[in-house]
Amino acid sequence: MEKRKILFSAIVALVLSVTNVSAQKYLSSPIPEAWTADSLVTSVLPSDDRWWLAFGDTCLTALIDQAIDNNHDLLAAAQRVQVAKSMYNSALAGYSPVIGVNADWVNNQTSGNLSSAAADPALARYLQADLSVSWEIDLFGKIYFRAKQGKEQFNATREEYNGVMIALCAQLASNYITLRTYQAQLLVAESHILSQQAILNITETRFQTGLASALDVAQAKTVYLSTRASIPQLRAAIDNQINVLAVLLGVYPRDIYDRLTAPAKQVDFLQMVSVGIPYDLLRRRPDLRQAEYNIAAQAAAVGIAVTDFLPSLSLNGSIGYASHDPARFFDEGSLAFNITPSFRWTLFNGTERIQAHNAAKAQMQAAVEAYNGTVLLAVQEVESAMSAYKNRVKQLVFLRELVNQGQVTLDLSVELYKNGLVDFQTVLDAQRQMLTYQNTLEETCGSSAQALVNLYQALGGGWSQTK
Repeated sequence: MEKRKILFSAIVALVLSVTNVSAQKYLSSPIPEAWTADSLVTSVLPSDDRWWLAFGDTCLTALIDQAIDNNHDLLAAAQRVQVAKSMYNSALAGYSPVIGVNADWVNNQTSGNLSSAAADPALARYLQADLSVSWEIDLFGKIYFRAKQGKEQFNATREEYNGVMIALCAQLASNYITLRTYQAQLLVAESHILSQQAILNITETRFQTGLASALDVAQAKTVYLSTRASIPQLRAAIDNQINVLAVLLGVYPRDIYDRLTAPAKQVDFLQMVSVGIPYDLLRRRPDLRQAEYNIAAQAAAVGIAVTDFLPSLSLNGSIGYASHDPARFFDEGSLAFNITPSFRWTLFNGTERIQAHNAAKAQMQAAVEAYNGTVLLAVQEVESAMSAYKNRVKQLVFLRELVNQGQVTLDLSVELYKNGLVDFQTVLDAQRQMLTYQNTLEETCGSSAQALVNLYQALGGGWSQTK
């Protein structure tokens, strides 16, 4: 008996060791100790706050708050969390006994002609009721592993929700920035239309006085009309962005159109970003945490497959009353009970359990490989986002100087043209270049803000543990 206890304890210890996993020890290569980028970032661990507040845009903040409350994808993810929680609680119910109440009124007559000797039919009438109990004793941890698998799957689903929330906030911020970029480019186009109209008036005046050719007027009008032709395209792009934002908010476009059509300045993107160290990603990014929980869930599945090789022990019983005479139903002589301990051990069923165990181990290894791939992707996304943000900000320094010099060139060329010192082609080139420079500047401001959003998303910014 003592040897048997030692053997059972060894088996239980072996099975329990299957689930004592930490995904970090399955990393195919160590996490880098530092990031490649070394500017516009700090090594302080990012706080789990609402990163979009750093933009200082109250409209963006209100939109994200509304999206978190109303977005249908996020609400669906929340429901998946509830489903996983219910399944986990269902697995925990395996620790509890199953209790049932049965009551029957039996009115049964058997044939008297079933044997060679004829007999009178047998009539049985009685009332019976009993309380039944069935309880599986978790001898080798099968219920434990099922509950653990349910718990890890529940945790993974919670992290999936956090990931959907982060992606939603980043997607909404990115589309909002695109909207403001289009609106800024619309203002640039409208301001250029005014200046181009003024230059067109100059060429017409000079043509009427014989100081300019009809070609100058035609070229000035071509630039003017070309800029005006870009207005409908920009307005269509603005309307499209509002429609995209409406879907993310879970509302119809008309519900947000009025508060988004008025142009506003682009969000403030120039800020120092806290990125922590690469290893912090394992604590912050929901997809990495989800992948780690998936490994633990698959490890529990291996534990379940191992316990299928071991015996099971359950205890069944019932107690109640049965009587032909309802008036004597609760008499002592009407009491009936049974207690049935049950021991079952499947010794052979082909290779079904072996194949199930092999499949569980393969699924666990697949989860490990998925985790390693997710870690590599996370590091790559952060490195790329930091590089993009850093170089976009550097680009803006030159673009702003370029716009300033372009304005000087345009002003000088117009002044020289009015004095007859240069031809209109010089003015024409300066106009086109100035419009291009300003559009590029606004576009780069927007892409810089989007690069910052991508960096926050890559870092797992805005993450908050669901309750």
